Amino acid sequence: MSGEGIARTAVIVSVRRIGEIVDPDRPEETRQLAEGLGVEVLESKTFVQRIPQRFLLGKGQVEELHELLQALRADLVIFDSELTPPQYRHMIDHLESSVMDRARLILETFASHAHTAEAKKRVQIAERLFELTQLRAMNAGYDQQAGYIGMRGPGETLFQKRRRAKRSEIHDLREEVKEVDTRYAIKAHTRQESAIVKIAVVGYTNAGKSTMINLLAGSELLAEDRLFATLDTAARPAHFGRQSTVLIDTVGFIRDLPESLMDSFRSTLEEARDADLLLHIVDAGVRDLHERIHVVDTVLARIGCADIPRVLIFNKIDTVGQAKREEVLHIGAGFLVSATTLEGIDRLKDHIAEVLLRRVVHGRYVIPFTEPAARAELYAGAVVLNERLTARSWIIEAASAAPGARLPQRFLRKD
Repeated sequence: MSGEGIARTAVIVSVRRIGEIVDPDRPEETRQLAEGLGVEVLESKTFVQRIPQRFLLGKGQVEELHELLQALRADLVIFDSELTPPQYRHMIDHLESSVMDRARLILETFASHAHTAEAKKRVQIAERLFELTQLRAMNAGYDQQAGYIGMRGPGETLFQKRRRAKRSEIHDLREEVKEVDTRYAIKAHTRQESAIVKIAVVGYTNAGKSTMINLLAGSELLAEDRLFATLDTAARPAHFGRQSTVLIDTVGFIRDLPESLMDSFRSTLEEARDADLLLHIVDAGVRDLHERIHVVDTVLARIGCADIPRVLIFNKIDTVGQAKREEVLHIGAGFLVSATTLEGIDRLKDHIAEVLLRRVVHGRYVIPFTEPAARAELYAGAVVLNERLTARSWIIEAASAAPGARLPQRFLRKD
């Protein structure tokens, strides 16, 4: 973010229809996103409408909002919905204030949390894609608002020239990340060919995914109590029962995730698509449990993960009361756990081990002593459950450590 002229105070605006039920967590989530960027939210304002307005707010509502911004001396208004280019242009012209919608707010949050060169490039791609869709509004003054959170400075004056420049920049950035995407594909293919089970840890942002991985794998991933603390995919080895696995951390999901971010982070999100099992982490303390679960399920379906087995895990259960516990239990099959008190962790680990064993092929292998390489291959590619000796051979009860693991099938006995 630039140093001078950055917006430090804001008003959050919600718009709803008469009779529409407002999710109280949505404006609160918007507030958290803004505060995470160092913005002080002075007030949250909700406007109620009888019919949809072309420019989102009616004339009188725009005037009321303008007066509120002037009275509070706020230098930014944040809409917790996505604005169309004409709505952006209209608000900028009539509010005499910097304007940001939810999509831009999420983009700015990703930008502020991108620390590696790869993550920064992916965010830049997402920003340029977003700006292309908003270019006409920006041409009317949007990008001339010198200095609200993260604006990158004044743009060019000619619309066609600016559009060509952005498209060229997107092309160059995509070329730069192609090498990274290729590395992801090679790593995913290598894991797919190996005998190691792949478990992707997914969930709504700030649900505690990294903390859960640290607990299950004994690793030290960055784990912070803030939205989108993790943007880069990370993998950590772990064991459940006698099975070797790799736990894959993924970027958190959020409602109304901008399509440009979905596009630029697709290769990291698709790490989940190559998994044998998904661990869906849910913050048990949030009010909109059903909505957040639905958001994650929807994104998983969009990236081709709908058919992958998953375990639903309600984390932070130590922070809720009995009534909330009962609500969670009514949602369906899931595990109530706490990474802080370790409640339910051992039971969760045992369940994951059982799920993985049900996913693999069990068999009895009779390997002559003259074939020690086959025995070594079996140990390398399977979970050995039992082994005994006869006068001439090893008799080994085993389960493949991952679907499709390469095992010495010629020694498998079906009787």
